[in-house]
Amino acid sequence: MKSPFSIKIVVWACNITLVILALSFLFGLFYFAKLPSLIAPNIDLEGVAKTSYRVSQSFLGDNYKYERVIDVEDGVDEENYYFTSLDNVYRVSFSDSLTLKASKVNQELSSSESSYFGLIQGRTIVAESTNGVPVRYAVPAVSLEKEVFVSYARTNSLSMLLVILYGIVFIWYLRKFIAGLLTPGFFTRNNAFYLKITAWMAIAAPFFMWLWTSLIRPDLFADLRFENASAVSSGLSQPLIMLLFGLVLLAIAWSFDQGVKLQKEQELTI
Repeated sequence: MKSPFSIKIVVWACNITLVILALSFLFGLFYFAKLPSLIAPNIDLEGVAKTSYRVSQSFLGDNYKYERVIDVEDGVDEENYYFTSLDNVYRVSFSDSLTLKASKVNQELSSSESSYFGLIQGRTIVAESTNGVPVRYAVPAVSLEKEVFVSYARTNSLSMLLVILYGIVFIWYLRKFIAGLLTPGFFTRNNAFYLKITAWMAIAAPFFMWLWTSLIRPDLFADLRFENASAVSSGLSQPLIMLLFGLVLLAIAWSFDQGVKLQKEQELTI
């Protein structure tokens, strides 16, 4: 029987994903080894009159930012290390919210043109002044010492490496199961085993995420209380989706396993 073309496409999609993840892991290892010099570089800026230099690292919602600002005329020479996180979003009261300057684009007077099949694009934007836009949600930044900053940034990049490795193992076993469907006798214990591994990995992922956020990831906002601001819950959408996906896979794996047992019983009966 000829194998469905759609299954072959999925197998190749898994292969491409594995290659991308493997390259990302190798790049992550290089980045982790070079991290101190990349995220907090020692740059010789002697003789520079005015400059602004920024480097940021953002993995798993955590953002580590280094900035160096020099302005000899104003007597400014600052080096700062900040930590922000999308898990620490606060709703600011309307009276204390910042206001951003904004302009409203006039779509009727604005125009755009492209040439060489869209490779070169030009756009003319006509904007009109408008009222400021209040910022009702804010992500605070915590200032850190350089040593602490680098230590947390390395932990963050290491966690990303573990996530990539976890993804490689998950996609690998998922690919083995899907590739097994291309064989004539796809109801085998091996295929059922591969599907069970992917199911349990999907179920375990939310618990690993909870372990990271609760016990390993530093909570730099635990001792801070913000006036006229309330924390916004990040929600459980992503862990819940992973858990439901794992349970669905586990149900399919159980059904697949039952199919293997029925096939074996029929072979013994015959």
